[in-house]
Amino acid sequence: MAAARRAQRLVRRRRPPQWHLLLSGSLLLIAVVVGVYLSTNDHGVGDVDLLSANPAPVGPPHAVTASQFASRLHADMDSLLAELGIAGHLIEVDPSDSPVQIGVKVPRDLPLISVNVHLTRAVEQLGGIIFEGRETADGRVHLQCGFDSMQTTQFTLRRLRTTARRTGVLGLIVRDVAVPERDEESVWGVPQRLTLMLDRPAGGLSTESWARMRQWALDGDHELIGPEIGDPETQQRLQSLLEQDPVVLDTEQQPSAIERQLWALADRAADDGHAIGVLRDHPAAHAALEAVLPRLEMRGYRFVAAASLLP
Repeated sequence: MAAARRAQRLVRRRRPPQWHLLLSGSLLLIAVVVGVYLSTNDHGVGDVDLLSANPAPVGPPHAVTASQFASRLHADMDSLLAELGIAGHLIEVDPSDSPVQIGVKVPRDLPLISVNVHLTRAVEQLGGIIFEGRETADGRVHLQCGFDSMQTTQFTLRRLRTTARRTGVLGLIVRDVAVPERDEESVWGVPQRLTLMLDRPAGGLSTESWARMRQWALDGDHELIGPEIGDPETQQRLQSLLEQDPVVLDTEQQPSAIERQLWALADRAADDGHAIGVLRDHPAAHAALEAVLPRLEMRGYRFVAAASLLP
């Protein structure tokens, strides 16, 4: 009987053209541009969406049946949308409908198209299909998805005008930066903005190394600070911070330990508006930054020069 009831809840649909996936992909660039613009503007007065900083990421294998696809998708919904900074209380699931209805209230600082693309990728990752995507006159976005020719789920995305994600601004200082052979081998290749500090005079570097450092800092929009480098006042203010009691992120030089410290720093930034953390240039730090910073950026966190956050 249970199997029969599950079968009744799966609506069989003819597979339509896959225009929606192509559209989602082409609009991804627009989503990034809009997201950056919105994240750099003040939210103003309104509620702040509360969200634990670090639910586990989801990477399930492909489903083999429509029922399996639906079960996995629905079970993973909270952690899936948490990667965008959408808290669980903004997600409403009605399993009594056929197909299952999932309503998502989208905070004002998150473009709807970003949620659209994120859900599309999650559906594909499970082996499913987006059958249809449309926007109604009231601004809601409806996504119909399923497995093979079975429609199992309909998402409805609705904009919240008064609620923002729980995010903050982070200033990360990397001390004693080294000069590797290639920028992608070190913190120089991290796309999020960092403050890179030389703890030795620039005169100790070769002309070639110095030229590479300057170019990599420029390419990555990083702030390069050190003896004889950059603004002396900025250098002094940062040095004063380091001599006080900075938040050190790599007391344990293991990637997992540094990742935990980065998430804790993000929580502090969400509570206080901003936070500054310090770590040194070593492989464990590189791995942790590359693992955590893109996820924080997806949730709406911004990365700035640390000196801009000093009083």
